[in-house]
Amino acid sequence: MNISVIIPVYNVEKYVERCILSIMSQTYTESVECIVVNDCTPDNSMKIVEKMVSDYKGQIQFKLLYHEHNRGVAAVRNTGLDAASGDYIIQIDSDDYCEPDMLEKMYAKAIEENADIVVADYWTSGEDSEIYSANIVPDNKMERIKSILQNRLPAYLWRQLMRRSLFEDNLIRSNDGIDFREDVILVCKLYYYAPKVVHLPKAFVHYVQYNTTSYTKVQGRKSLNDLIEGESAILSFFEEKNMGSKLNHELLGMRISDMQLLLFRSKGKLQKQWLARYADITTMKVIKHSVFGKGVGRYWKLAFFFASLRMLWMHNLMRAVWTVLRKKQAQRIIFFSE
Repeated sequence: MNISVIIPVYNVEKYVERCILSIMSQTYTESVECIVVNDCTPDNSMKIVEKMVSDYKGQIQFKLLYHEHNRGVAAVRNTGLDAASGDYIIQIDSDDYCEPDMLEKMYAKAIEENADIVVADYWTSGEDSEIYSANIVPDNKMERIKSILQNRLPAYLWRQLMRRSLFEDNLIRSNDGIDFREDVILVCKLYYYAPKVVHLPKAFVHYVQYNTTSYTKVQGRKSLNDLIEGESAILSFFEEKNMGSKLNHELLGMRISDMQLLLFRSKGKLQKQWLARYADITTMKVIKHSVFGKGVGRYWKLAFFFASLRMLWMHNLMRAVWTVLRKKQAQRIIFFSE
């Protein structure tokens, strides 16, 4: 088998038919398998998939796998990987869809370059528009890892065709139970071990932004806990590889960004606990670091500045003012406490 396509399915009945059809319509189907993992979806998603596969007459070999209970996207990815037999792996989210020449072009590039990972561009798809998204992929391993940690090179698994032996030879799997930022943890490890990463400057996947039930859109308390566990996993991995000091700037930036989000989404004792987690991040470090306020308006820069001074009351006062001024936006956000 040349390629294994892994697709997780959970609560995507509005989108899954389009996703599966985009795989069935690929121009390259010889020696391709598509592994669909049902994570106990509560809707009709799998009924749609089962009907499509039953009617399919093409060359792609479909495997439908079923979890006995809902386990999350990280466990789904592991189930798919354990069942895969392709030389290369690509993981497609079931609310996204692909251009018909994706497998043909990405596999050809992998063979031509003897690449361990092929990184493609992608389309960011809104309800009324599409934006072509491209990123520079550095030639140097260290620079690639820095780009991932700084989110200059997004870690999305669905834009990358990866040699399966990278997973098997280095015993790499997703961190079961961490379902938010699980792709960053995985990609950091894979890029550390990958001898050759190449860029294919063509977009294939349409990254759908209007599925309001997707895991990246619904940030509950578990997502924030996953953020913390994922941060710890990344720090531990690079410390184990003696790369912590070389990546100090990037890892600090990641932690500052996490600190901003966690303090914004919490209150009371929980907020104080999360602030204590970052006791080593001083105001001076925040000011000096280039990530401070990146993508954030002046208002929130100032609010986080007060938080870094351990003046949570001022940070929270500014948040309270914002919830009044941006009432509709604030109503969609849950602020957690113990």
